[in-house]
Amino acid sequence: NSACGCFLVEYEEMFHRTVILWSIALLCSGASEIRHGVWARQQLPELPLPASGYQVYMVGELHGLQENEAFQLQYLGKLKSSTGLRDVAIEEDSVYEEQAQAFVEGRVEILPDALCLRAGILKGIRNMNESNPKDLIRIHLIDVDSPASAIREHLLLVKKRIDKAAAIDIPEVSKIKHRGLAVVERLKRLSMSKSDQMELRTIEHSIRAYREGLEVDIGRPKGSPYLEDREQAIASNIEDLVRGSKPILVVYGSDHVSRQQRKDGGPKRDKPLWPVAHRLEQAGIKIYVLITFPLSGQSFWRGDKSELPWSAHDGWLASGETLDKVLATVPEAQY
Repeated sequence: NSACGCFLVEYEEMFHRTVILWSIALLCSGASEIRHGVWARQQLPELPLPASGYQVYMVGELHGLQENEAFQLQYLGKLKSSTGLRDVAIEEDSVYEEQAQAFVEGRVEILPDALCLRAGILKGIRNMNESNPKDLIRIHLIDVDSPASAIREHLLLVKKRIDKAAAIDIPEVSKIKHRGLAVVERLKRLSMSKSDQMELRTIEHSIRAYREGLEVDIGRPKGSPYLEDREQAIASNIEDLVRGSKPILVVYGSDHVSRQQRKDGGPKRDKPLWPVAHRLEQAGIKIYVLITFPLSGQSFWRGDKSELPWSAHDGWLASGETLDKVLATVPEAQY
């Protein structure tokens, strides 16, 4: 229901290479650089997108567009063949990671309902794994857990793996907000694996975000999505994945892959907040940011259908030429 082509603009900002991909409702194809730093191509692999040299490749999206997954999977294929990338992190609750991994490996046939919004990309990765079972792509879910039922489920999973944790009671869903952090502190005192420590850290961030009003299921979310605990949980999980390992592809909402400080963070949307991409750079991780923006059509996400907030006319080059006029010069270009 959204746009079916895209337009690529690349620029340098503070010595960081950034790509913005503008999706348009045109079927196009040019063959060359049509403006300084602006390309038009028929196939995605022909675009000058990097496939080596970075630890993290971040693809930001406007949620709820059917073209998102096709682009992300094509870029994943390019990264896999060029740089050996085998790890993909997406914007979903950490508690469901084991089930998502079992699905993309073909060990189970059904995804949990909570992952229904990510069925497209997970099915695409599963298909890639089926075509090459000796070289599997791994999936990582790196967001906070929400709502409270997901937090409790994650606490139960971690408790089950920790020796001497049997005597620790996990609160019912209605008590997670008030008793959850105390349970996390008790579990942290016990001996456990590094991975369990990481998961407890995410659970702790999840409870704090929940206490600030964030509740997200498959329907319309409650509370502010721009919280310190959430951004730091995501950034910490990405850091853990890339330290001493191969590069990773991260697929997230475009707000989180921005390097610019937000002014609408916090529970009341009135606090400054640094997004994930900035935090990763501050941690010394070399990242590449690519954002896909649709310029026509509609989005549909968590039960809400929305008109897009911009069009090709709303973007322009430094010369003042608007993107709709630039696109008119390459009517046959798809990218």
